Amino acid sequence: MGRFINQAGNTFPKILRVNAEQWPEEICMRKKDFGIWNQFTWKDVWKKVGCFALGLRALGFEYGDKMSIVGDNDPQWFWGQLAAQSLGGIAVGIFSDSTPEEIKYIVGNSDSKFVLANDQEQVDKLLQVEDDLPLLERVIYWDDKGLRNYDNQMLEYFDDILKRGETEWQESAARFEESVDRGKKSDICLLLYTSGTTGLPKGVMISHDSMIKGTRSMLKVFKVKHGDSLISCFPAAWMGEQLFSIASFLLAGAILNYPEEPETLQDDLREISPSVVVFGPRQWEDICSNIQVKMKDADIIKRSFYALFLPIARKRARYFLSKKEIPLWLKMANYLGKQCVFKHLMDKIGMRKTKIFITGSASISPDIFEFMHALGIHLRQAYAGTECGFAFGHQEKDIKPESVGIPAPGIKAKIADDRELLIGGETIFTGYYKNEEETEKVLIDGWFHTGDACVFSDDGHLIYIDRVSELGELSDGTTYSPQYIEGRLRFSPYIKDSLVVGRKEHPFISVIVNIDFGMVGKWAEDNKINYTTVVDLSQKEEVSKLVLEDLMRVNSLLPEENRVRRFAVLHKEFDPDEGELTRTRKIKRKVVEEKYGDLIDAIYGEGEELKVKAHVKYRDGRTAVVETILKIRDIL
Repeated sequence: MGRFINQAGNTFPKILRVNAEQWPEEICMRKKDFGIWNQFTWKDVWKKVGCFALGLRALGFEYGDKMSIVGDNDPQWFWGQLAAQSLGGIAVGIFSDSTPEEIKYIVGNSDSKFVLANDQEQVDKLLQVEDDLPLLERVIYWDDKGLRNYDNQMLEYFDDILKRGETEWQESAARFEESVDRGKKSDICLLLYTSGTTGLPKGVMISHDSMIKGTRSMLKVFKVKHGDSLISCFPAAWMGEQLFSIASFLLAGAILNYPEEPETLQDDLREISPSVVVFGPRQWEDICSNIQVKMKDADIIKRSFYALFLPIARKRARYFLSKKEIPLWLKMANYLGKQCVFKHLMDKIGMRKTKIFITGSASISPDIFEFMHALGIHLRQAYAGTECGFAFGHQEKDIKPESVGIPAPGIKAKIADDRELLIGGETIFTGYYKNEEETEKVLIDGWFHTGDACVFSDDGHLIYIDRVSELGELSDGTTYSPQYIEGRLRFSPYIKDSLVVGRKEHPFISVIVNIDFGMVGKWAEDNKINYTTVVDLSQKEEVSKLVLEDLMRVNSLLPEENRVRRFAVLHKEFDPDEGELTRTRKIKRKVVEEKYGDLIDAIYGEGEELKVKAHVKYRDGRTAVVETILKIRDIL
């Protein structure tokens, strides 16, 4: 199929209608259930959206109403979003792992009258807080398992609403068409909440116009084509999923695939091998770690070929990324490695047919970047934000690992005196919902103040440094980027997270490390290291030495004054349910530093250990609270 970017329609429902008219019988969406891929044509999707919209209107949904949506990625998420927008309403995204209190805040703050929920788990959360949500009229669920006997007049089943809408559709589908025609490009289509790293989440109001223009700009950079296959794997409440899956699906005329469950993503990915894969840095890091660990466990022949060809592939990647001419002998040796090793690895991770590989949402280690390119995964960075949409990206043949690319078409960008990135253009959000004060702080004279510290390289690439508020400064005035060090550490298959610490009152940089308990546990078993719980494992001397090797590797890449001097391995993982991470797994730095203040004090007080209480779960299922000693170690 040739390249296609839908230029017709100034709202998403209108664009869907154009696609349904142009390719009525073409498959555009797949959802795997019970091992079978169920397929939907553009005509099917248009009718599903229309029938559900008519059913919603019969329940009292009106122009300007909001419908919060919470649950795993499924076609119903998308159909509900488009149905609400077709009626002139606004879809409000909520992460599926949100707590009842978090859901209550977003549903209440957004003034949502309707909530579309996935299953019993999400419905139960809502029923816990329904008394605190006086505007809430209906909770609609699309998976009825466990909910058939619930007796609550607020509850409605998705399929029942669909059937009511079908009756009206058969009588007069024109009523739905009229509603779609009334939509304006200036209408707010989405209300997406910020991650709340610096306070309560804020509702970002996004218009059809800004979202559509931002997506068209992105498609010019990444060239997703009609008929390309996408996979939906990010939370739909996040701007990345809205851009790279939902909006790209509509504007490019692509095929959108929904995995059976989040846990089956890897297997489903292998069955589909989509044309485009968009993962966050954490997912690429997990792929990197898994490959490294599995190759260590492979038979001697596979290990030998991998050890032989990986250095060649990495050398070829360095030539490509530095835009140097690749010698013929290196091309030939790398081709041999691809045939013997890397094409089989690509098949194992479900990317044998993938042509476009994208990462975004946070910094990614240059080590990961080079490793992926060595495997044949030509990773490209994208910079997007909830408030600004898609703004920067790597062109196909202009990739710099240290940058996030050049400005997308239609984007204006400049760097303020304090190194903060400012973005202007037609993709900027309308404002924060019911929060003019915060809007005025970040939208000034048409420029969105991102809060990101960045610089432009001589060739126009944007180099992201860190959040302005999180740039570190030591007592002697030395400045450093915590995220840069943390990203380098995550290249290790044994380190899941880390918190780099060093403020004005501190003379050196230290780090609190989260080990990957799955990877380290397997390493311990392979090396016959006995342990009882993950708490016990984290404080083993052998594990500290394992972490120390990676810290010394990273230190060797840093200037003397930016090197890590002390570290401690935490007895647990950082957890979004405990407020330590956002729902997109970004560290809430201030929260974590405050929570582990005693440990940080011990590190800078030159202590060697700290006694803490820890919750443990034994292999037989028993739980307990125990006291453990966290060891603090120096890096020589």
